[in-house]
Amino acid sequence: PSDLDWDQETTKFVAEQLVSANPEFQPIYRKGLRSVKEKLVGALTGLFTDKSLKETQSLSAANSLADFAGDDQLKIADLLTEATPEQYAILFPLIEKGATAHAVSKLKEVASSLPADDLGSVPRIAFGQKRANAAVTMLKLGEKESVLPVFNWTDDPEALTQFIFRCKPRGIPVGTLLDLLDLVSKDPMKYPKDTRYAVLLSIGEYGRNEIPASRCETLINKLADWYANDPSSGVHGAAGWLLRHLGEKEVAEGVDQQMELYSPDREWFTLAITVQPEQDKSNVSNRKPAKKTFYYTFIVFPQGEYLIGSPEDETDRSENEVRRKVVLTRPFALLEREVTYDEMISFKRAPYAKWLIEERKPLNIPCDGVHWYDSVAFCRWLGQEMGLTETDQCYPDPDKLGKEEYPRDPKATWAPENWPLDLSKRGFRLPTESEWEIAARSGSQKSYGFGSEVSLLDRFGWFTENSGKKVHPGREKRPSVRGLFDLHGNLVEWTHDWDGAFGDSRQTDPVGAESGSSRVLRGGSWGSDAADCESATRSGYSPGYRSNNIGFRLALSPSGIPQSPEADK
Repeated sequence: PSDLDWDQETTKFVAEQLVSANPEFQPIYRKGLRSVKEKLVGALTGLFTDKSLKETQSLSAANSLADFAGDDQLKIADLLTEATPEQYAILFPLIEKGATAHAVSKLKEVASSLPADDLGSVPRIAFGQKRANAAVTMLKLGEKESVLPVFNWTDDPEALTQFIFRCKPRGIPVGTLLDLLDLVSKDPMKYPKDTRYAVLLSIGEYGRNEIPASRCETLINKLADWYANDPSSGVHGAAGWLLRHLGEKEVAEGVDQQMELYSPDREWFTLAITVQPEQDKSNVSNRKPAKKTFYYTFIVFPQGEYLIGSPEDETDRSENEVRRKVVLTRPFALLEREVTYDEMISFKRAPYAKWLIEERKPLNIPCDGVHWYDSVAFCRWLGQEMGLTETDQCYPDPDKLGKEEYPRDPKATWAPENWPLDLSKRGFRLPTESEWEIAARSGSQKSYGFGSEVSLLDRFGWFTENSGKKVHPGREKRPSVRGLFDLHGNLVEWTHDWDGAFGDSRQTDPVGAESGSSRVLRGGSWGSDAADCESATRSGYSPGYRSNNIGFRLALSPSGIPQSPEADK
């Protein structure tokens, strides 16, 4: 122990040899090294957090630290904030039966700390993971109130998202999360705004058979109530997703099929629109098909100034992801999901009905193969079916636009290439590119709306690694913090904008370039790599282009709706 040669290089060498040795003999080696344990703890800590080590070595480092530093609760608390589930299982029992006040205080401090403004994108992932681990540990220790600061975030939801997926692997019983949900449900305004959203998705990591039967009915009733009535779009989306996840599809559909008019004090609303589907011309009976009612839930985003584009240090950043501010002078609303085949066939049977039959897809699948012109025409058709007058339409009647001033596209001879948009109208439309990214981010300035850790993408979206090379039904993956589905994958989505230069670094109500050859697509698809599903990723294609990975979702400007008697009707 007193040898002066116990320097950093030596202790690192000995620690590496120890964790790499045959696990059967490691207890013997640790006993022989116990007289220099204080000198080895630092090197073992470095190995404990080294992600490049084999799992057996990481576990050996945890066992060695439990042996050499097990009576140092501050040290164990610090290690727990960086532990893998397997390491966590080794270390947590050391503080489970009686954590000291200092250890609890340390965990509270980590869970409640926000990242520094100048902390880079990559270090923020580890920072969020530490906060989440600290919160999970507090929850295991029974300190429910101390968990809640982890749900605080300004522009980086990493810790909140990490908490969702770290509870179950670290042994949190689902009953503990139900207790936490009961606590925060008593006074939602008292706690961070996204607390219930996060706890609901955390419960969603467990199967229905893992929820105590005595509590399941109460949970289902609470979810049904929140899905139907809660003003938070995040809680609305999470409650609906959890109902479906727990097998309560009929309960969820009962809420989905209820009209909820726009109200300024609620972040979402649902429109019920009865349409007359287009007749199948191959049907010799010449009978009109029965009318259908479709339900559209929109998520509302307020007017204001927003920051979009990717930070300069973001991984896989492209040059066209320019960082800029946009000012919206009116609120906008975005459909929570992508438009389906059932809806497109009702509007225009050919070619969508043919594709649906040939590819044996269900009617509720998001519709792919839509070119930009058909998506705009669908917006107009749906407005007409709802009863909007021509003066309410965001896109004018193409037949009223002269061909000299508005030349037609050779691939869609009925459609004006430069179809004008009026954002002040209350009809349906495509989102502008800026609106789409504002919604996808929902306040997050990280790679995705949920944070930056790419390994969590498969929880929120369908992309090349988990899609099976096909589009999936909407709302299967988890919703965003604002209750939107499939923003990162499934189908890449048309926006209104022409692709072009952005101009000023601060723009008001931008709608893209005045003209161009490509319309902007956003969101990534089932065939995209993870980098192409990021919030800022941009691509563009000719508006007449069709592909089996392209779809769209609807937008509208709801600012005029509350004062409109026609809209109330």
